[in-house]
Amino acid sequence: MELRYLRYFVTVAERQSFTRAAEELHVAQSAISQQIKSLEDELGVSLLHRTKRSVKLTAAGNAFLSEAKEILAHAELSKQIARRASRGETGSLAIGCVGAGASAFLPELIQSYRKRFPAVRVHLYELTPEQQLQAFASEKIDIGFMRALAASDEKNFTQERIYRDCLMLAVPETHALAQVRQVRLEKFASDDFVMFSRSEAPKLFDQMTQLCAKAGFIPQIVSEPPMIQTLLLSVAAGIGVAIVPGCVRSFHQPGVTILPVRTVSPVIDFVLIRPKGEPSPTVSAWLELVQERLSVIRQQMENHG
Repeated sequence: MELRYLRYFVTVAERQSFTRAAEELHVAQSAISQQIKSLEDELGVSLLHRTKRSVKLTAAGNAFLSEAKEILAHAELSKQIARRASRGETGSLAIGCVGAGASAFLPELIQSYRKRFPAVRVHLYELTPEQQLQAFASEKIDIGFMRALAASDEKNFTQERIYRDCLMLAVPETHALAQVRQVRLEKFASDDFVMFSRSEAPKLFDQMTQLCAKAGFIPQIVSEPPMIQTLLLSVAAGIGVAIVPGCVRSFHQPGVTILPVRTVSPVIDFVLIRPKGEPSPTVSAWLELVQERLSVIRQQMENHG
């Protein structure tokens, strides 16, 4: 059953005239008559009473008219839904993020996205880099915000730098050097260190230990929490000092002081990643918004603190 058959039938029924229906539809009257006859043959019933002067619905035609209107309305709605989905206006978007790196800019970005695309369901997950890679593998997330990928993972993902960060030192506020404006890392060679778990962020872990090596010592690691909040709590509790990305200054953790390190720090790129290939419409719409805001985010994050 073709939709145009239904459209012709509804127009004839409402206008009660093949002539007026043909004028409205810009279709030859004979074509309309023939296709409604095909519809009647398909249904096995007569839908219209035809005379030289008028067209009236049969009992079957009257019953079928409301159904035909509903089918046409649903078809139009389906068309609109499909078009909206193709523009990224409906559907869902799942975002994974390393909270410390994204907390300063991501909430406002999501708010802007939801204002622009209110029908898209946004899901946000705080995940370590390793957890994000697992979430991509299981298709739990569409977009990730994390430190730059290790070389072994780059082949499967597209990544774009959001901003550049540097490494700093988190110390208990009671530490003897907590009031120094800029510290020399070698002064902490005898301190216990709290480090991110290498299994969760191998590239970041390696950059931190390399920074210690340049300062002439191997850090004595006493704890390796996977999340930044636990790491900062450990520092506040006096368990040890920690090398951290500068972005953690956006967190307010009582009992912790964040200090610049005089040693030249390696560049820490915070990136947006997604699987390689054609992005979905919702992901494309998100990427467009990120591009619009990128210069503002970089200025905010790279000049922070």
